[in-house]
Amino acid sequence: MRLTVPQVLLNSVTEVNGEARAQAWERALDFMLDEVLDRWHLTVDPLPGSPWAGMESLVVPVLTTEGYRAILRFASPNRDNPRVHEQVMRALHAWNGHGAVRVIHEDPSFRVTLQERLRTGVDLSTEPLENVPAIWGQLVRSLLVPGDRSFVRVQDVAAAFPGKLERDTPLLHELPEFRPGPNEDSRVLEIAAAWAHELAISEDSWLLHADLHYYNILAGNPDPHGIATWKAIDPQPVTGPSAYMVAPLLWNRLGEIPATEPEAQAAWLRAFAADLCRHADIDRGYGMGASVMREVENLLWYVRAAAGAARNGDEAGRARFHGDAARSLWVARALSGVSVYGVSAHRLKPLG
Repeated sequence: MRLTVPQVLLNSVTEVNGEARAQAWERALDFMLDEVLDRWHLTVDPLPGSPWAGMESLVVPVLTTEGYRAILRFASPNRDNPRVHEQVMRALHAWNGHGAVRVIHEDPSFRVTLQERLRTGVDLSTEPLENVPAIWGQLVRSLLVPGDRSFVRVQDVAAAFPGKLERDTPLLHELPEFRPGPNEDSRVLEIAAAWAHELAISEDSWLLHADLHYYNILAGNPDPHGIATWKAIDPQPVTGPSAYMVAPLLWNRLGEIPATEPEAQAAWLRAFAADLCRHADIDRGYGMGASVMREVENLLWYVRAAAGAARNGDEAGRARFHGDAARSLWVARALSGVSVYGVSAHRLKPLG
């Protein structure tokens, strides 16, 4: 079988690794596929639209000799973080199919795994917003297992935050939406810094999925009793307090907030965050505070990327990153309880 890598994945691999290495990986995929099909006694299941691609992997649906539906996931190389695949595998093995996709076989040299096949067309974004907190909270509780120091620590990420804040705050003045007054967005930055300190001194060391958003939560297939569960995919494993996991659900689906007045939208998001925390057994203030820090960290990344685009004469890129920054600023304001200054969540640039 000749594998065709979707362009979105090839572009992502090229950006991280350079064109030569990306093309070498693409050329090697056919050999690796044939090898593991023979070794693990699999056949390709040629579903419409397959193979599927994320930003970091190519996914091929397969069948075992018993007819079990599975996938082969080929992780792309990552020059910036060569150990990322190893860390993902260690996390998935630690969860052992409880709350996360189950790994059946793996070949570290090929960065390929045979995994159970979940229902790729049914992710958490298909659920009404009012159903999300209970589903997400139950999943978070099932994923909480002790971590170890070989993973990135939330405490270290948080300890580095003040330096990033000091370095990049001047760039915020290039963002038209930013209000630097002491009772305006400077207050949001202060709240983020305070919660970064709380995260930095935390003694918790749970193994966490740091990117547990709607599209990384898929429905499983029903068991013989007709019972199916939701499972996480594509983890970004870190260790630390579970409050760190709340944020990714708060910067997605903002256009669906069931309110029209901006301050009512902000109040809805705070109530939604509190509901997520309640179902996940996370302290409400801690969960929202950690989310403010993470969203301000995103904000700083976006304004830094916008400045880089401007230096390169890429005005379209600068505008795109400023749109992302404005969304991050809105979410951080809403969670901090400060005004969103009449900006509607429905008019913000969607993520992606």
